[in-house]
Amino acid sequence: MTLRSFAVGAAFSLMATAAFAGPAEDQAAVAKVLGEASAGWSRGDLDAFMASYEKAPQINYVSGGKVTQGYDAIREIYAPRFTEPTKMPKLTTEIVDFDPLGADYAAVVGRFHLTLPDGKDATGLFSLVFHKTAQGWRIVSDHSS
Repeated sequence: MTLRSFAVGAAFSLMATAAFAGPAEDQAAVAKVLGEASAGWSRGDLDAFMASYEKAPQINYVSGGKVTQGYDAIREIYAPRFTEPTKMPKLTTEIVDFDPLGADYAAVVGRFHLTLPDGKDATGLFSLVFHKTAQGWRIVSDHSS
């Protein structure tokens, strides 16, 4: 083995490792997206919250017995909640289960916790499908209850 072939092989291995993160790295990246979305929600920043969703017409949101399809339609559902940013409940999330679905998708089950302005709490579960895009991991399917 020449030094050149070793260097080419090592470079290819490094590129392959960077291109295909493992489940732990992917879960950490998804947790970061959820943390940024929660922070956006908590400060009443709709754009920051919606950055967690893939901007695509085929994504969906399921809640309250209804299915809403498309980024713009989902944004319209959330927009009225963001009219008074100082009255937004504080949101935190935690990942309960992370299941890779190949290299570019993952199923996530999590728990949300809202602290309302009056001090009361609300909690529930969500299931999400994330897609790894050029912009990073983004939600393509959201079921919250």
